[in-house]
Amino acid sequence: MNIWKYTYIQFFKIRRRVIGKDGADDYAAMLFVALLDCLFYWGVITFADSFTSYHLLPGHEILHTVLFLGGAVIIERVHNHTLCKGDAFDHIRKEVEAEPRKTLWGILSLLYILSAVAFFALSLYCNVNKLVPVLIPL
Repeated sequence: MNIWKYTYIQFFKIRRRVIGKDGADDYAAMLFVALLDCLFYWGVITFADSFTSYHLLPGHEILHTVLFLGGAVIIERVHNHTLCKGDAFDHIRKEVEAEPRKTLWGILSLLYILSAVAFFALSLYCNVNKLVPVLIPL
């Protein structure tokens, strides 16, 4: 059991209650978990740009696109392979439903979601306002 599996199944259940059944429930839930990892990844890339004197993102649109979208596609593919392929969904669902500490995992899942959004927002705020000291002048 890990935070990705618990968040995956809980988002699946919420989506199913709100929207109803459709053919892409498990894939959409996987995309939500992948989006959270992408927010951390994009925040790290933004901070890396800040540490290298803000040269990476504004001046090189192709590199910017490759780093942001390429990383997101890799994260999506890894999560798709680990969470959606074969009978992985049923196995994960049984594992989550058998977990006795649902309250703990619910709190950890909520903290994970909030920290992903907060980290990405902080990285953008620091980058826009140039609050990060330059460690590697280029």
